[in-house]
Amino acid sequence: MSPDPHFAPVLSQHAIERCSAAVGLKPALPEKAFVRLIEAAAKDLETRGFRRQAVSSFGVEVGPDGQFKTLAPSPDMPQVFVSSTQSEHLTISPAGFNWTSTSYVRWQPFIGGFEQIVLPYLSKALETVSVSAVKLEYWDRFYWSGDWTNFDATRLLKKSDYASGLLSRPREWHSHVGWFEAIEAYRRLVNVNIDVVEMTTSPDIVPRPSIGIYSSLTDQANVPAYGETPEQALNERFVIERLEAQHLALKEILGHIITDEMSNRIGLFSRTSQNARP
Repeated sequence: MSPDPHFAPVLSQHAIERCSAAVGLKPALPEKAFVRLIEAAAKDLETRGFRRQAVSSFGVEVGPDGQFKTLAPSPDMPQVFVSSTQSEHLTISPAGFNWTSTSYVRWQPFIGGFEQIVLPYLSKALETVSVSAVKLEYWDRFYWSGDWTNFDATRLLKKSDYASGLLSRPREWHSHVGWFEAIEAYRRLVNVNIDVVEMTTSPDIVPRPSIGIYSSLTDQANVPAYGETPEQALNERFVIERLEAQHLALKEILGHIITDEMSNRIGLFSRTSQNARP
């Protein structure tokens, strides 16, 4: 007898496809400071097994005679560095840093990688500019074992404000919820997207219904009417503290979205679990 149709996380122990931590800078790094930072990062990251990803870009200018002229790439274009396993990416731009992992296992290795790889370059940038915002993002995915004829989103999703009025829809749908709120002296932007789509984990496997959940928190400092933070306090420690707080808050948000059964399965709140987010 075949088991009842059910949802399962994309991986055996957790549902995280991707996780990303970002730091915004204010103002943007000046061109010369950015170029120096990229030159230093390129040399250092090569010794750590990262390679600089080729970025192709060009601009077009129309002259007084109406002729098009191709412009050289701007020296302050964002630069991407990829690990030897292709699973970690560091993007550095004048506006900030983004650290992304597609092989998330636990929070400590993820934030540890951020501290080891990103913080040294953030420290250099903070000699010139300041931190404006800190952002943490998660992409979770769950696959349905059946097909659209027996699809039931309520086997994974709770009735909540995040997907109000959509749970009974028989096929694809999209939900987006977002708002600002005050957290300590910061303005926090909360974003949650839920997508019901047909996907596959391999070209050799027939596509199946799935539910993807994107959640993110962005904490912005020194926003009028939300509070003030001294510039000297917007340092590396501040960034790590905000990411740690966002990690815990996003666990709570996901716990309000998915069933308690699935939360237990992926070890969402277990301190001893070896799964996704202990």
